[in-house]
Amino acid sequence: MNGGLPPTIMVWCVLLILSTLLFNQYPEYKKVLHLHWKAALKQGQYHRLLTNFLCFGGKFDMGCMMQLFFLAQSGARVEQGRSMRFILMLIIGAAGLLYVDYYKMLLAARQPWLSHRLIYAIVCLESWDNPFQLTTLPPLPLPPFPAWLLPPLLSLQSCLMFGNDWRTLVAPLVVSIGIHLAITILALLFPCLDHYYVGAMQFGGDWGTGTGTGTGT
Repeated sequence: MNGGLPPTIMVWCVLLILSTLLFNQYPEYKKVLHLHWKAALKQGQYHRLLTNFLCFGGKFDMGCMMQLFFLAQSGARVEQGRSMRFILMLIIGAAGLLYVDYYKMLLAARQPWLSHRLIYAIVCLESWDNPFQLTTLPPLPLPPFPAWLLPPLLSLQSCLMFGNDWRTLVAPLVVSIGIHLAITILALLFPCLDHYYVGAMQFGGDWGTGTGTGTGT
């Protein structure tokens, strides 16, 4: 990716890696950083509402590596040149996922870590921004397909290759649609949110490599 990662994505990736290293050495910190609603709301430990998005919470396995790959590819393209817009997306997405988790909506059981769901929502956002842009999904031997098909194909890959429960993917998929609609409305009201700045990039024609062939968002 030209020019490296955008600032918000860079900080998020670094925090995810550092928290994983921290838990490997001091696993007791998981107890004070994971999402625990009773501790957050009744004991005033509000930091849990944020820290659960900054940690994977488990071992740094292939699944975590894939999550970082997704974040560095799709997330960086969503943010590139529009960090203020991207941060607003994260706030709306995090609030939506917390609401869903608290009320156990959309087939979602409560989880101690919501970073995976927020990353998946960000991946979906790139598809909603450019629904008809052709993309691919390495290593699957698929011909180029419209980007709006990427979320269901990623869900299928996640279930078949990594054994994830499909019900855990419903909430971030639905929340990502809400984020897209909210940002679209806000961009109409506040056009500065949708302006590109220096370093803005095009949407990646090859999802796995980030080499764009289409028009920018």
